[in-house]
Amino acid sequence: MKTNRLLLALGLCAALYSCDNPSKDDFTPISSGTYILNNGNWGSNDSNIGIYNPSDKTFASDAFKTVNGQNLGDLGQDITSLGDEVYIAVNGSQTIFVTDTDLKIRQQINADKDGTRLSPKYLATYGNKVYVTYYEGYLGEISSDSSVRLCPVGPNPEGVAVAGGNLYVANSGGMAYPAYNNTVSVVSASSFAETATIEVSVNPVKVEASSDGAYVFVSSFGNYADVPAKLQVISVAGGTVADLDYTSVSAVAKGPGDILYILCGGYDENWNPLPGTVYKHDMKANRPLGAFVTDGTVLPDAYSISATSDGFVYVGCSDYKNTGDAYVFTPEGKLHDKFDVQGLNPLKAYRY
Repeated sequence: MKTNRLLLALGLCAALYSCDNPSKDDFTPISSGTYILNNGNWGSNDSNIGIYNPSDKTFASDAFKTVNGQNLGDLGQDITSLGDEVYIAVNGSQTIFVTDTDLKIRQQINADKDGTRLSPKYLATYGNKVYVTYYEGYLGEISSDSSVRLCPVGPNPEGVAVAGGNLYVANSGGMAYPAYNNTVSVVSASSFAETATIEVSVNPVKVEASSDGAYVFVSSFGNYADVPAKLQVISVAGGTVADLDYTSVSAVAKGPGDILYILCGGYDENWNPLPGTVYKHDMKANRPLGAFVTDGTVLPDAYSISATSDGFVYVGCSDYKNTGDAYVFTPEGKLHDKFDVQGLNPLKAYRY
C-alpha cells in the first residue's frame, strides 16, 4: 500500500499514539495489510472495510469511509485485486468499486441488462480480467477498459473459480426456495460461453479450484430441511462428482499451498451460527489433513473463513446483531489474535 497516503488519510500519526503499545484502533503505518470486509445487514447501508496488520496486531476500522468520506454501501460481498487495483463487490448497492491499494476510489463499475441494474456477488481473476457473478443469472467479464461482457449462466449464481482455462460458477437458485438449483456452469474463458453444466448437490454457493486445475471443490448449503449442507469435489478430467466426508459445511477458503480450509458448524433452530470446527484438506492430492485448530480455541457464532497469502487464517464470528470478531490463526493452527472488527458480519479477509 502507499503508506504515506494511507497514514495521512487515517490521521493517525506517531505524535498521537504510542508505538510501544498499539491498540486495535490506533493504526500504525503498514507497507501491506489485510483488508477485513464486513458484510453488514441487508438494507442498512452499513458494510465497511478495515485494515489489519498481523505483525503488530493493529486495526484501522472503516478505513474505506475514512479515505473516501462515504460508506461502502449495502452488503459488501467480496474483495480481490488485479495489478495495483482493488475490486470490491457491493451486492445490495449493485456496484463494484475499483480503488487503489489504500482504498481510494478510482471508479465504479455498474452492469445493466434489459434495463435492470445487476447485483454483483463473487469475484475471481484470470489473466488480465476480473470475473464477477451477478445474482440475476450472469457471469460478467470486466476488461482493462472497465467494460463488462455478460454470459448467461444458471439462476442466482454465487461463487466462481478458475480451473484449466474455464470458469466454474455455482448456480444456487437461492431465490427459488425451496426449489433450489443444483448445477455448476462451466464457462470457457477464451470464448466466454457456457460449454457445460455439472450436477452437484442442492444450493451450491462456494467453489475453489486446485492450482493445477485438476479439482474443483463445491460447497452447497442444501435445502435447510432434508438435504444437508455438504462439500463435493469435481474431477475436471473426468467430469465426475464425489462427496467428501465433512458435515454441516458452512464456508470454505483456499489458502497457500493448495490447502482448503473448511468451516463446519451449521445453525440452530433460530438460524444462529453454532460453534465452528475448522478442517484442512489437501486440494491437489484430494485428501483430508485433519482438524486445523491445535490450541483448543472455541469459535462461537462461526460465520466465515478466509485464508490469506501470508499464511494466516481468519474466522469471522457473528450473531448478526453486534459487531463481529475476527479470530486470527497461524498456519500451525494456533490463535494469533482476536479483535472486534467494528462491523456486522465479517465476511472476508483479503491480503493485497
